[in-house]
Formats: sequence, C-alpha cells, structure tokens
Amino acid sequence: MPTSIYHIRKTSLGLKRKYRISADDGSGKPGKSLGYAEKQLKVSDELDIYGDEGRSEKLVTVRESSKGWLAALTGYEAFDHEGRLLGSFGVLPKKSVDRTTWEFEQPGLGRLTGTERSVATARARRLLTLLDAVGEIAGALVKYHFDFVREGFGREGELVFSIDKPKVFDDWYRLTVHVDAVDRQLLFALAVTMEARQRG
Repeated sequence: MPTSIYHIRKTSLGLKRKYRISADDGSGKPGKSLGYAEKQLKVSDELDIYGDEGRSEKLVTVRESSKGWLAALTGYEAFDHEGRLLGSFGVLPKKSVDRTTWEFEQPGLGRLTGTERSVATARARRLLTLLDAVGEIAGALVKYHFDFVREGFGREGELVFSIDKPKVFDDWYRLTVHVDAVDRQLLFALAVTMEARQRG
C-alpha cells in the first residue's frame, strides 16, 4: 500500500502555540490545508484542532487522562467534535531511559510503540531541555525521528507510521503513514502534542 505524507508547521511561540496541518503537495512540501491547532501552555494540558484558522469547526479535543494505564505516564485522550473517544497516547517512562518512547492506542488498530530512532539525538534534546524551561531551544536545534510499530496481533514490529523533524531551525514536522487504518485526526493530535511537550 502506498504511503501518505502530511505536514505540521508551528506558526507561533509563547503561551499560545499555533500549528498549521497540511497534506503533502506531491513533491514533499505542504500543500492543501487540513486543519489548524492551538495549544495553550497552562496547568490544564488541553489541545484543540479545528478545520481552519477561523476556528469555525472543532475537529478534535485532547485532554490529560487519569484513567487506566494512561494515569501512570501523563497520558492523553483525544475526542472528536461529538465527544467520542478517538484514541489515546502517552510517554512510557520506564522505556524512555535512553530514548523517549510513546504508546499510541486506537480502537480497532491496537497499541503501537513509538521510539526515537537515535539515542544521540534523544540525549542532546534532553540536555538542551534542562537548560530551557519552555523547550523552544530544544525544539529548534535538534532533529528527531519516531517510528511507531505494532505490538502483538501476529504483526509485531510492523512499521505503521513515523513522525520526524527533518531540519534544525525549522518548526516543520513530517508524518509518514504506512497503514491506512490510522485515524488521521488522532495522528495529528499526537504529533502536535509531542511537539508541544518537547520533554524527555
């Protein structure tokens, strides 16, 4: 099955971060606009994704979760505009000693594990984060690449999607999807949350 590529670009810094979500234009660059996200940096960690920058239609809301396996790893749940659960994700602390590791769960697709490909990059990003309270330096200076693979179901280790930051000094993130069953709105919510946290 052919891969699908999407792009997320952070368009503002500070206490309210804004993101533009786009499809690929066929040449590896952002094309048609698919959504717009806003992330407030506050104690209550919540993220909203809209259909456009006019915020006329809310597509997804992401909130911190205190239930089940998510409670132990600062997990998040994503809901559609009608309040239905799309899926959940969070960092796995015990598996993130050398490289940050995320858990992603979507009904019908199962759980995926996303691991940072480079140990050296992970350590550099963490070192910068210690010196930078809001994560902007780490986010700007360090590239990263996370591969999300299946757990169990007879296809363990299958690459489902990847999220990477290809350049330094460029808040552009590329999402490469290899399995069409991945919910795109849930994927966009994960990618924006990962960027906004810039931790671990």
